[in-house]
Amino acid sequence: MKKIWSLVSGLLLIATPCYAQAVVMVAGGGSEGDIGDTTSWSYRLYPHLLDGGDVNGDGRITVAVLANSPQSSFIPQYFKWLGADDAFNVIIASRDQANNAGTVDAVRGVDAIFIKGGDQGVYYDLWNGTRLEDNIRYVVQTLNGGIGGTSAGAMSQSQYAFAGGKDLISLDILTNAQTPYLNDTDGGSGIHNDFLGFVTGSVIDSHFNDRGRLARLLGIMAKAQSDYQLSTLLGIGLGDQTGLAIHGNSAQVIGVGSVTFAQPTPQTVVHRPAGAPLYLTNIRADVLTEGWSFDLTSRVVTNRPADALPVSYAGDSAANKNALTIDGSKKPQERSYALKASYYPQGYSLTPTPSSTDILNSIGLNDSQNSNNRGYIQETILRALYDHPDYSGILLSVGGKITRAQNSPDLLSFGPGSGGPESAAVIFDGEQVSAKSLSPYVSTSDSGNGSLHSAALENLRVHVLGQTSIWGTKYDSRDHDLQ
Repeated sequence: MKKIWSLVSGLLLIATPCYAQAVVMVAGGGSEGDIGDTTSWSYRLYPHLLDGGDVNGDGRITVAVLANSPQSSFIPQYFKWLGADDAFNVIIASRDQANNAGTVDAVRGVDAIFIKGGDQGVYYDLWNGTRLEDNIRYVVQTLNGGIGGTSAGAMSQSQYAFAGGKDLISLDILTNAQTPYLNDTDGGSGIHNDFLGFVTGSVIDSHFNDRGRLARLLGIMAKAQSDYQLSTLLGIGLGDQTGLAIHGNSAQVIGVGSVTFAQPTPQTVVHRPAGAPLYLTNIRADVLTEGWSFDLTSRVVTNRPADALPVSYAGDSAANKNALTIDGSKKPQERSYALKASYYPQGYSLTPTPSSTDILNSIGLNDSQNSNNRGYIQETILRALYDHPDYSGILLSVGGKITRAQNSPDLLSFGPGSGGPESAAVIFDGEQVSAKSLSPYVSTSDSGNGSLHSAALENLRVHVLGQTSIWGTKYDSRDHDLQ
């Protein structure tokens, strides 16, 4: 039976998010700028952690920097340069230390807390339910002090934190919707709703484009829906050197790359078969860059940069012709897409393919989950859709295959290919995109020639399609419908 995520208000199983007034600052990872560098991404983002000011009334602004292993003094010194009166590291490497007043009560007296990158699964195991967590909650929920973090420290802020301690990648989800990498090392769910949870109704992922984590995030969302009987969940994917300054319900994107806000729609259907690819349709993805803002309660874009362009659908392509097969393991078969996108180590460009039997109005990349290239590929396909938002973007992996029949050449089926276990394809459908822009900053996935900038696309649709013969679905590449 199909499981449908509904957004009808009467059916919501997550309470409407109610955000504290504490400032939340989350970053997707990547190196901060140097002290004194006023052009860096972190210079624009990290000061927001201090926006609450002196919340404990001692006349000073103090920041505690938390980690579970020895750290240099750089981040404390960085916050002092940004305006804090004092900042210091607190290292909590065991549950005993997390419950030791002499170690963790200094946290209770600060105005803002920053959690370093590392492993959110370790943070959960060491800090959950301890005196340290109580002290963090006192600062954030009682004093309305600032809370933030980067990478694992950012992921720990979501209500449904992926913190199982396993190294999940997108290909795991695309080949096995119930992959054990979604579970905790203790055998239970790897998604926890009893940790910090300051960004309610959400799950946050980091290093999002640089490590090609879109399918990973969608797989986590699908599992959370199953584990917690959620009718809707907001997935937030933070790019490297990019993050959010959250004031109340408003999340402002700041940084070099993009932040993706993914949510189910009334048309979303999910299947999570054991040992087989995830099947997930009609996810709305708002991919936003610096200058855009997103409301975490209404879950819509609330601000666009001055250079954002309105987008309207240009219309369906001409009718496709002839039967076709594309195997995800075969890079030369990318000639069967209408446009081919180049990526690192080449500069970004789009070129028409020479094939006379192609998928009209499509941009596709094969072997898309290759561990060396998956980040470049995810960033590049989104950039290509900025140039052609009315096209279909297709990421096909080793183990996946597209076929179409001679008598219905507009309809694409997705099934097993060669080179590995069957892998689902990721389809980006731009028919409903309403606005777009480019980041003014060169992407962290650029080849070095400055040609690649992260794209913002409002109201993109994403499908994860595998085993379509089993689920009775085909993708109409001409009119962008699932049939």
